[in-house]
Amino acid sequence: MSFQNRSTGEAFEDEDAYLRSMKQEDSYAFTYDYEYIANRFGDGDDDVELENATLNVSLRWDDSSAPGYVVSYAVESPTPIPNQWTGNADQIFNDVWSEVVADLDSLGIGPELHKEWPV
Repeated sequence: MSFQNRSTGEAFEDEDAYLRSMKQEDSYAFTYDYEYIANRFGDGDDDVELENATLNVSLRWDDSSAPGYVVSYAVESPTPIPNQWTGNADQIFNDVWSEVVADLDSLGIGPELHKEWPV
C-alpha cells in the first residue's frame, strides 16, 4: 500500500514515514473557555450559579512506533469539578472536542495524527 502526503506530493510505502512527513510543530497549546454550573439554588433553569473554567489542551509529538501527537489536558476552575451538576475533565474535553478538531484541522493536523486520544 502506498501513502501520499497531499501537502508535499511525496509518496511513501511505509505508513510511519508517511505520518512523520505530516508532522507540523513539536508541540501546541490551546485554551478553551467552558461555562459550567457551580451551584444550584432551586429547581428552575435560572436558579443556578455559573462559573467559567479553562480547558488547557496540549499536544506533543511522539516519534515512537505509530508516530503522532499525544494529547494532555487539564481544567482550571474556581470551584471543584466535577460537582453534582458538571462532569469531570474528561467530559469537558469531550464537550469541546469539535472545537479542538476544528483548530487542529486549520493547522493541517488531521485525525491520522491523533495518537491515543481519549475521545
